[in-house]
Amino acid sequence: MAKVEISKRLLLINYASSLAVQVINTLVLLGVYRYLAGRIPPEEYALYPVLGSVIVFLPLLTSVLTAGLSRYAVEAYAQDDERRVTQIVSTMFPLTLGAGLVILVGGGVFAWYVDYVLTIAPGQLWEARLMMALMVFSFSFGVSLAPFGVGFYIRQKFVLSNFIGVGRELLRIGLLFVLLFGVSTRVLWLVVASVVSSTCWVLATRVISRRLVPALRFRLSEIRWEMARKLVSFGGWSVVAQLADLIRTSADPLILNKLATPVDVMAFQFGSLPYAHIRSASSLLFGPLMPQLTAMYATGSKDRLRNAYLRGGRYALWVSLFMAVPLIVYCREVIHWFWKGLYPDASPVMVLLLVPFLTVYGHVMVPNLSIAIGQMRPWAIRVIGLQVLNLGLTLYLVGVLKMGAIGSALGTSVVMALIWPVVSAPLGFRLAGTTFRQWFLETLWPGVVPGLAAAAVMLALRSVVHPGTWLSLGLCAGCGMAVYAAVLFGFCMQPADRADFYRLRARFREMIGRKGTPEDPVSP
Repeated sequence: MAKVEISKRLLLINYASSLAVQVINTLVLLGVYRYLAGRIPPEEYALYPVLGSVIVFLPLLTSVLTAGLSRYAVEAYAQDDERRVTQIVSTMFPLTLGAGLVILVGGGVFAWYVDYVLTIAPGQLWEARLMMALMVFSFSFGVSLAPFGVGFYIRQKFVLSNFIGVGRELLRIGLLFVLLFGVSTRVLWLVVASVVSSTCWVLATRVISRRLVPALRFRLSEIRWEMARKLVSFGGWSVVAQLADLIRTSADPLILNKLATPVDVMAFQFGSLPYAHIRSASSLLFGPLMPQLTAMYATGSKDRLRNAYLRGGRYALWVSLFMAVPLIVYCREVIHWFWKGLYPDASPVMVLLLVPFLTVYGHVMVPNLSIAIGQMRPWAIRVIGLQVLNLGLTLYLVGVLKMGAIGSALGTSVVMALIWPVVSAPLGFRLAGTTFRQWFLETLWPGVVPGLAAAAVMLALRSVVHPGTWLSLGLCAGCGMAVYAAVLFGFCMQPADRADFYRLRARFREMIGRKGTPEDPVSP
């Protein structure tokens, strides 16, 4: 019987594998960025984040077609309706294929005239054209075959998907090594390696996805245009929400490219790396969870949706603050030592972008519930308003006050830390069926206390020890993280969290040949 499994064990396995891929990707990027930082001029280096900021707007052109694929395919599969899965794929594939071809042609024209839109340094035009053309090809190829790739999502085979992702990263690393050390030191090779590895990844995942869910097939007779209207309506509001997210993540390099200097672009790029990767690591909690949330809604499990909202926010705070707190406290040392003193403004940029985790991540489950329940409109309206405000504030700080990279980060920090929680909280409480008091006691308070305790200890050690080496900094951060863990396990875990932890420990002991001790309070 076709059925979406709702399982904590499966969720944990999927999350762990996703996190491993994210760690590998982060380490590779940091190593490559650091290698290139002192070997190529800022004008050439700035091409990569600026062009990347343009290319990420392409999903807006296709999300209206692709955003509903996973959500409605999971719902159909959870209700044992495999024919409806085939109808979804058959209906949407001609549309995604056409969109891919349009993007390929239009993107090629844009690549040729890229210097009319962006500020390109003299001598970098052909490099910029080639990089943009490669990025456009990679995206158009992936979106054309999008309907056949949701099998991993339906069957929750994220471990298998991540295993393929590791292969993609290894291929990219190998290509980068050959090109950077065997050919030349150029930022172009970042794009070449990414495009080749991504193309291989798309081919592999689409083939395996269809084997996981044979219903993912195209049948001309199963096209249902009335179904397309439903998916496109969902996708339309998803586009609005994605536009808002892209404004937040991509507008800054473009604004700095036009209104500041290449040094500001790179200072923001390097200072925002921890923010971007912590967001990615935290979001990995919710990728594997989305099929289960959709299945909960499809089967009427309202209590489980509420618990998922409260626990998801708590876990997101624990994960994000565990990584963000030491970077906030020791930002100057990390930026100065890692980037060899080249971009000092990256330090305040990093702090300004990391501080909002304290107020934002308690409500991080709101967009996930909106998708699972199929109510994208209220969330999209809120988030687009916030990011338009963010864009206006950033333009003022960078264009009028000439604050450069720091002003760009300050605009995001103000909007996200102060306004985002006020706007998103009421919607989250309504969708989850919970109250402010319950959320405060089960999500916010236990979520932030470990981070605040660790920050106090690390600040004290910083003023006393004055770490001057990576070793001394690591020891100070380690002491703070020990306090974080002690406060978390001693005071902030809920009974359900402790039960899951002891169950996980017992299973780990079984894996290494040692049974859990009788006193372990493993809940049934």
